[in-house]
Amino acid sequence: MNVAFDPWIPVVNAAGKRELASLCSVLAKGENYVDLAVRPHERVALMRLFICVAHAALNGPKDYDEWCEVVKNLPEAAVAYLDKWKDVFELFHPTKPWLQIAELNLLPKDKGNGDNSEKGWTKLSKLCFTRASGINSTLFDHASLNNPQESMSPTEIALNLLTFQNYFVAGGKASSRAWGKFTMNNPSNPKGGPCSGKSILFTFLRGRSLLESIQLNLNTYEDLRFIYGDGVSWLGKPLWEVPITSPTDEIAIKNATSTHIGRLVPQTRILRIHNDCKRVLLGAGFVYPKFQDESNPFPPDSFASTFLNNNGKIQLLSARPEVAIWRQLHSITVLRKGSNDKGRGPLCLANILDSSGCDIVVNAMITNPQQAAEIQDLVESVFYVSANLRNEIGAETYASEVKNAQAMANKVGWAIDTYRLEIDGGWERRLERAGARKGELKEKLHSIATIYYWTAVEKNLPLLMSHIEAIGGEHIEKTREAWRSMLFANACEAYTLACGQDTARQRRAFAKGWQKLTAKEFEPKTESNKSKEDNQ
Repeated sequence: MNVAFDPWIPVVNAAGKRELASLCSVLAKGENYVDLAVRPHERVALMRLFICVAHAALNGPKDYDEWCEVVKNLPEAAVAYLDKWKDVFELFHPTKPWLQIAELNLLPKDKGNGDNSEKGWTKLSKLCFTRASGINSTLFDHASLNNPQESMSPTEIALNLLTFQNYFVAGGKASSRAWGKFTMNNPSNPKGGPCSGKSILFTFLRGRSLLESIQLNLNTYEDLRFIYGDGVSWLGKPLWEVPITSPTDEIAIKNATSTHIGRLVPQTRILRIHNDCKRVLLGAGFVYPKFQDESNPFPPDSFASTFLNNNGKIQLLSARPEVAIWRQLHSITVLRKGSNDKGRGPLCLANILDSSGCDIVVNAMITNPQQAAEIQDLVESVFYVSANLRNEIGAETYASEVKNAQAMANKVGWAIDTYRLEIDGGWERRLERAGARKGELKEKLHSIATIYYWTAVEKNLPLLMSHIEAIGGEHIEKTREAWRSMLFANACEAYTLACGQDTARQRRAFAKGWQKLTAKEFEPKTESNKSKEDNQ
């Protein structure tokens, strides 16, 4: 199978149907496809592949003028480029298989019956994050552990291999292997890929077609210097143009792990897929320095967002299971204006005029903070971001209203605590005994109301978007009132759902909690934001 010219990429065509397309088709005929039809982490890996090939095929874009010509020039340039490098995109090439090491082998003492031996080989399903394996969740694959080893189709292998190299999470121990004439005894524990760790939110602009989406997410070299500075060594070349030939090939390893283009299609683990398409031989990994590492050894990814935490340090914006992505939208949409900006959204926002709205797709693989190899969820959200939200006043207003929504959720929790204390004389002592885990106990108590409240608020998110759109207009007070009235109404519904009124004692407790919830009219956190909205 040739990854460049054979179909393997799931796309949605103009008729709204799912089909498979080749890499060449996506880049040369992208106007025929509306979007990708993949899971969130697969979208991130594929978009990085498209951007990598586009940069290499165009040798740019170096500036805005070249960027404007991308839709016109990319199709022909991509066909010529992929044809030139056709051999390196062969999935099972005898000497240079795509994203694999052909010379990777078991050590002589481990070979047993040769390649037909099961010893040392791993099930190919290990490359697929949505199949249960090791400590990976069975969330997407309840039957995998009980099924016999099955072969994967080449199309599945190509997509899973690309995604695995991007998202491999640190953990486990690499076995000793032979790489040609080199013996790698007791290699260091493999580190994570460039997209792994900290549940990073990756954001892409979405155009009317895949070709337009590729252009929108393709930054000029001028814009990329906002991240990398004015040095000459940050750009790099695709992995296949500077292949890693041995574990001592320092120049190729540096290009693959420490340059912008080299990291877009990574080779985090050295591996070789067996010809039976059932097994994979895993070897050591290369170290991809990442901003999310403790010492921040590499600049933040251009598709990620950053913000200043409470300690004044730059931090990557991450997905959290308990916080919907829309609640972080004001941080995601911050446009970077200069190289000294600390908090910013994805660099692709620079490709949209300040006066224009845009569609964005936000993706994340959520992992356990205490155990990075444990995948908890895959999330994706699509938003229309108005021009108002992309300016300072709109972002501040949005952030303020999200805080107000959280404040109302806290008020519901306060009311429920009052209700529980009234009907359960032992509740206070249970909280004292819980000590540091008191918060977890309260979360369980509030869970029914919390789930209902935030679900209801998210259903009414258009009210908040309407309020942002109304900034500077005559309807600003009405849209603000509509949003905040909805918050209060759903808070009351959530409290009523969680707190029963069947007995006289429950009704008395309900009344005390209700007084807490409705003690005063819901007001904004600050008046400064209100005046800014009204005067915009």
